[in-house]
Amino acid sequence: MLIAVLLFSETTVEKLAGHAINPEEVRQVNDGDRIVIRNPRPRVVGSVLMVGPTHGGRILTVVLNPEPADPGAWHVRTAWDASTAQISRYHRDR
Repeated sequence: MLIAVLLFSETTVEKLAGHAINPEEVRQVNDGDRIVIRNPRPRVVGSVLMVGPTHGGRILTVVLNPEPADPGAWHVRTAWDASTAQISRYHRDR
């Protein structure tokens, strides 16, 4: 899946900070060995979850919503440290 551009709003950056995550870590997940799966609880049609490691070794789950005007651009909505199930899926599917 093409994820060429990650879009961050100020609200999202604040939400990430609440999870002790910075935008650079989200970029690292996108640039690295990650998986992308359909969001099981989407608030927006086409929403996906991106799961993968940061350079520091954290495995994050990132919620992305598509940008209708650009198929390669995605809005970052939030992120968190991946759950045990999400980590297992990452290792299984990559």
